Parts: sequence; structure tokens; C-alpha cells
Amino acid sequence: MQKNTAISLLFNKMGRNRNTIFLVMCLMVHVGYFSVFVIMGVIPFAIINAISAVFYILFIFFSKDREKSEKATVFAYFEIIIFSTVCELFTRNTFGFIYFVIGMVPVIFYLSPSYGNKRFLFQIIGVISALMIHNTHVFIPENFFSQLYEELLPYSRIFNFVNLLITLFTILYTSVFYTFELDMIKKELDYSSTHDPLTGLYNRRFLYDTIVKGEETQISIILLDIDNFKKINDRFGHDKGDEILIQLSSCIQEENKYSFYPVRWGGEEFIIYYKQVSIDSAYECARYLCKLISEKIVLPDNTHVTVTAGLASGNQSDFDSVLKIADEKLYYGKNNGKNQVVI
Repeated sequence: MQKNTAISLLFNKMGRNRNTIFLVMCLMVHVGYFSVFVIMGVIPFAIINAISAVFYILFIFFSKDREKSEKATVFAYFEIIIFSTVCELFTRNTFGFIYFVIGMVPVIFYLSPSYGNKRFLFQIIGVISALMIHNTHVFIPENFFSQLYEELLPYSRIFNFVNLLITLFTILYTSVFYTFELDMIKKELDYSSTHDPLTGLYNRRFLYDTIVKGEETQISIILLDIDNFKKINDRFGHDKGDEILIQLSSCIQEENKYSFYPVRWGGEEFIIYYKQVSIDSAYECARYLCKLISEKIVLPDNTHVTVTAGLASGNQSDFDSVLKIADEKLYYGKNNGKNQVVI
């Protein structure tokens, strides 16, 4: 479990910095090719890669936040198109630099989400550039850098393979993080649809969709309400009211004697839902919880927060009837002194 959490955190961090990672990868490619071409003595290509490497150093340096890193990635996209075009001109479209452009057409869509529909324009430019690069050999004279081309021709298959490998790795890298990001978004949406955003407890929708439609079984319900909550909000402010709701939710989650579902029913009302727990056992839990809340939650004037609880038990298929009885007990308790558990 801890290993999965650590991996998720790592992927999440890498996903947030995906543009910077991409720029660093591009820099490494250019530095690598610069070294290779220097060793081979192919100075024109070494110079081209050195210039590109300088650009990427600047891109990375100025990528201080997500917006700037996306802008740098867009500039890098056009640098890749220009770089690939120049290289394919010198090598007469036989060294596979066109793969970089083809690979960037889908990648740019993922790496520049804030650009919206402009990304389609970037992709169209990439497609047109790839088509033009593919046909550059038609317009290149035979004597155009013929000596440089002949020197490099024996290595064309190696360069083709390496460039294809780099492109496939880039596409795979972005696909993995795109899939991970979609999965994270889905989990967040699933969580927000079933949980209260303030307290982190389950919400009413979860209770009806997940619990009530389950199997036939005995249930016990504690319906809990904070006493004088409106006065607390009026006197100490809504921020303090929210803080009390969060503290109370923590107290509810500390109750772990039986398996239960803690639900924020609405406003200052909470439900604790027990399956196959007798009402007597639920009553003892409610008394303990009310005592815990009054001890732990203290207002700025040193008065203690109290709650009133109504209990009911019955069959899961009669959930609404059981809830109505618990509500009646709660109402009775609120009108007869508060700070009590009514069974």
C-alpha cells in the first residue's frame, strides 16, 4: 500500500513537471548528438545541435512555473520542426529526423493544455511540416552538400533507428502520464461526488446510492445535530463554524468500535450509519461520541460545543422510515434541553 502511494506521489510530481522533463529530454538529445557529430568530425551538424542545446538551456531556465513551461514547450515544438527540416535537407530525407515532427504532433496536445484550440493549429502546422520534409528530396539538387551527405550515408540506418527510438519513447512517456492524469482526475471526481468537500465525510448521495440499495440487513442510525450552531456562527463567524464542523467530523471518525459510515447529512447535521449493530450498542457509541465532542471542541469563550442525537433501528429496505424516526427523536431532544441522546 505504501509502495503504491509512493509511486502515485512520484508520478503525480513528475506529471506536474512534465513540460520541464520534456525540455530536459530534448536538451539531452541535442547534447548527445553534438558529442556524436564532434567525434565524427561532422562540424555543421555539431553546430546545429549546439545552437539547439543553447535554446533548450534558455527554455529550461525561464520555465519557472506551469504557464512559462508550457510556453517554452510551444517554442520547443517549433524549434523541433526547424531543426528536423534543416537536418533532413542536409541528409536528403534519409536519416529519420522527420520522426521528431511526427511524434510531436500528438505530444504537443498533451503538453500545452492551456493553449486550448490553438493546439489544433500547432498540430496542423506539424502535419504540413512533416509532409514538406517528406518531399524535400524532390527539390534538393544532387550537388547540395553532397560531400556531407556521402560522409553520413553509411550511418543512415543507425540514425533512423535512434531517431525512431527517441520519438517512440517520447510518445510513450507522454501517453503514460496522460493516462495517469486521467485516472487521477477520475478518482478526484469520484471522491468529490461521494464526499463532503469541507469535512471529508460521505455525503447524502453516497448514502442513498451506495448503502440504501444494498442487501437486506438490520441497520441502526445516529442522527446528530450541533446545538445552537446558528448562534455560534453569528457570534464567532462562519470560519469558526466551519472549523467546528471539521473538528466534529474528526471526532466522529475516531469512533471505530464498530464498522460504520459517517455522513454529513447537511448543514450541521450528521448521520452515523451502522450495519448489523443493535440500537443498544449504537446508543452507547452515541453517548461516548457526545461526551468526546463536548470535551474536545471548545469555543473562544471557553464554552464547550454540545450535540443532540436521535437514534433509530430497523431494516435497510425501510431506510427512510428509520431515518424519520431518528429525526423525530432528534427533534424531541432539541426541544427538551438539548445535549442528550434520545433513543
